[in-house]
Amino acid sequence: MRTTYVLLAAVLLPACNGSAGDTTADTSAGTGITGVTGQGLTSTTSAASDSDSGGPSSEGSEGASETASETPTTAAPPTSTSTTDEPSTTTTTEATSTSTSTSTATTEQTSTTGVVEEKCPCPDLEVPLDDGIFVLSKTAQLWKYFPQTHDFELLGPADCGLAPSTFSMGVDREGFAWVQYSDMKLRKIDVTDTTQCSDPGFVPMQNGIENFGMAFVSNSADDKCDRIYGNHYNGVANGDMVSEFFSVDPETLAVEPHGLSDYGLAEVTGTGDGRAFLFAGPDPSVLVEVDKATGATIEVTPLPGVKTGGGFAFAFFGGDFYFFTDKESDSTSEVTHLDYDDSDGNGVQDLKVVVEDAPLRIVGAGVSTCAPLIPQ
Repeated sequence: MRTTYVLLAAVLLPACNGSAGDTTADTSAGTGITGVTGQGLTSTTSAASDSDSGGPSSEGSEGASETASETPTTAAPPTSTSTTDEPSTTTTTEATSTSTSTSTATTEQTSTTGVVEEKCPCPDLEVPLDDGIFVLSKTAQLWKYFPQTHDFELLGPADCGLAPSTFSMGVDREGFAWVQYSDMKLRKIDVTDTTQCSDPGFVPMQNGIENFGMAFVSNSADDKCDRIYGNHYNGVANGDMVSEFFSVDPETLAVEPHGLSDYGLAEVTGTGDGRAFLFAGPDPSVLVEVDKATGATIEVTPLPGVKTGGGFAFAFFGGDFYFFTDKESDSTSEVTHLDYDDSDGNGVQDLKVVVEDAPLRIVGAGVSTCAPLIPQ
C-alpha cells in the first residue's frame, strides 16, 4: 500500500549527500503521515520507519568527503529568502536561448514482418514514467514528486541489503532507478516494487572515479535510447576543466570518458531530446548546459538564492527545471522551480520556491527520458 503526501503550501555532501540524517523524514514515515504542509503533518496510517545508519561521518574515507563538500571554503554567503504558507519568493534571470545539437540517428527499425518498430519504447507501467520526477532520500527511500500539484508520493524503501546511505540516482526508460550508495556501489531498483533490487554489475572506481552525479540522457532528439552520463564529484567546486565527465556503456557498464567539465560539485540531469545539464554548487549555485560529447560548458544560468545546503538534486520536466535543496540542513528539502522555457511569456526565466518543506531530505532525483519535453 502506498502512502501519499500532499503539500498544501507553497541532483556523487550535498549533491547528493549532507551531514544530517533524515530525522524529519524518518519520523514522518514512521508515523504514516499522509497530509503534509509547511506547518505540519497529519497522521492516518502506519508505515515502517527507516533509520540513517550509514551517516556521512562514516563515509569520508570511501569517496569524496561529505563534510568538505557540504561547506566548501570557497562558498559565498547564501542569499536569504523569506517563506510563508504560500511560498512566493521569486527571482528572475533573463531568458536565454539554448542551442541544441542533435544527431540524425533513427529510433525506428523494420521487423521481419515489415512493420516499423520503435527502438527503446516507453513501457506502460503501474507507476508511470511520464507524469513526475522520482526522488531519493538519504536513507534509501524512493518517492515521486508531481510538478503540477507539488505532491509527494512514497513508493517505498529500497531493499538492497546495503547500509541505507545513498548518494545519487538516475532513472532509465525501462522503469528502473539506478541508485549509487555512499560506498560507491550501484544498484537497480524497480520503481513499481522497490523491494526488487539487483546488482547490475557496475565496477566502482573505474578511471579513479568515486561518487558521481548521474542521469540518463537520450542519444539525441531522434534516437530515444539512453545511457548514464556522470560527472565526478571530486570536491572541487569549479575551475578550468577540474572534473571528469563521462558516460557508462549500456552493455558492458564500462566508464567511457568524454572530457573534462568545469565543475566538481555537481549533479546531472538529462532530457529526452539528448541534452545534458549540471546543477553545480555550492553557493551561489548555477545551472550549466554541457556538451555531452566533451563535457565542455555551453551555457551558464545563475540561480540566485538557491543554496545547496545539506543535500541537493535536480531534474528536467515539461520544459522546466526543479531543484531540490536542503538549504537549512534540517533534513527537509525545499523545491525551487525555474521557468526555463519562459512558458508564461513574460520574457524572464522566473525562479520561485514552490515547496518549503518536503517530507524528506532529497539527495537524488531522476526523470526518465520518457518524461515530457514541453509543458503539460
